[in-house]
Amino acid sequence: MKKLLLVVLLFSLAVLPAIAFEEMDSEGISVKAGPTDMTEELSLAWVEAALYPKVVERGKEVFIEVRLSSAVKDVKLALDAEKEYIPLFSDDNKNWSRVMKVSADIPSGLHISRVIITGKNNKQIQRSLDFAIKEDGAMANKDMPLTILNTAPVVEKGEIIRQLLPGLKVVALYKAPFYRVRLEDGKEGWIEASLVKEPVEDLYLLGCRAFQNKQLTEATGYFKQVFQYDPTHAKSHYYMSRIFYRQNKLEAAADEIKEAIRKDPEDKKAQAIADMVSDRLLNKKNYAKLFELNPQLLVQKLNENAKDKINIYAKVPKKAVQKTAAVPMASKELLVDSVGMVKELKTSKGTMISSAVKSVLSLTKSLGTKIHDDGWKVVAASDGIKVVFACRQERNGKVENENFEWKIDPDRKTAAPINENARLLMNRW
Repeated sequence: MKKLLLVVLLFSLAVLPAIAFEEMDSEGISVKAGPTDMTEELSLAWVEAALYPKVVERGKEVFIEVRLSSAVKDVKLALDAEKEYIPLFSDDNKNWSRVMKVSADIPSGLHISRVIITGKNNKQIQRSLDFAIKEDGAMANKDMPLTILNTAPVVEKGEIIRQLLPGLKVVALYKAPFYRVRLEDGKEGWIEASLVKEPVEDLYLLGCRAFQNKQLTEATGYFKQVFQYDPTHAKSHYYMSRIFYRQNKLEAAADEIKEAIRKDPEDKKAQAIADMVSDRLLNKKNYAKLFELNPQLLVQKLNENAKDKINIYAKVPKKAVQKTAAVPMASKELLVDSVGMVKELKTSKGTMISSAVKSVLSLTKSLGTKIHDDGWKVVAASDGIKVVFACRQERNGKVENENFEWKIDPDRKTAAPINENARLLMNRW
């Protein structure tokens, strides 16, 4: 067995209450839901498969759940292209689940968990759930103190080992839809997340109060404690940006507000702070950091003052574009499988996509246009997986992205064009 395989926790979830994925952060769940179609062997009125969390650190847990409209024979899963399967558990053959620990050896990047559902007639369907492994150190790794809100059972290996009363303190070791906790006597078990209170909100409110009282050092300390438990806490990043702005630490302020906007793009207060930081970076001629935070403002500056172009371009590092990309890239196995599937599909004219892309590039170059070919890649999208042929085209002294993008369905081996370039390619080539 390859090291990529997930390490299975040796306990069943049979006695645990059902998990409601719809109550969780929708951005953190990988889910496939809907009826089977006529091309599939097994016919079911409804299939819902979900994985949580969608972004996980090595050695942490993921929760897999499958809900079906009819009873089936078994449900199992495998990682990427692996051939060895791990079974899910069920009491009624309709609702299946399992908590698994991710191997410490798994490469970072995007992966696929293939859920295989076998009916009583031995016919099968597959649902693929994408998830990403973050680089080491990208997520918090600190035991979190929890306060029990309601009487809560602690479960280990399928058995209730303790009933905890409201107000009791426990230490969280890690979290899926359940917390893995350590009790005062050293025993460990699982407790439902909805029955406990995390310290994050209290620490955040203490930080806000300190900020309002102009106690910036104390506020910084509280927000840093928040990040120990939740590195992506948008509101804390917002206030940290305001603190750094007041301290004239513009690069740090830019990093913090960029993280806040990445988590909550609709936050108008965060955008206002980003505009303030951008203006100060422009005045300081810090074009590299401005490019990361607000490339549109930099382009506007170039258009207003053409003679500054060379000077500004010289101060923007070539790798700056890469720093703005926060989407996880695919693992080697997923890259090969997904790109290969797209390249072998055909356009409406019967041309293989790989050949069609080459023809477009050749034609464009023959017309005297300079093309930068960055090749094929696979990235995570908000609702699945994208295969992208990345290239850049020079026009009137400017370099612009001219990517071809498809959303793929690994279960049905299909790909749908999702940007204008890909749609034109599929319809006209």
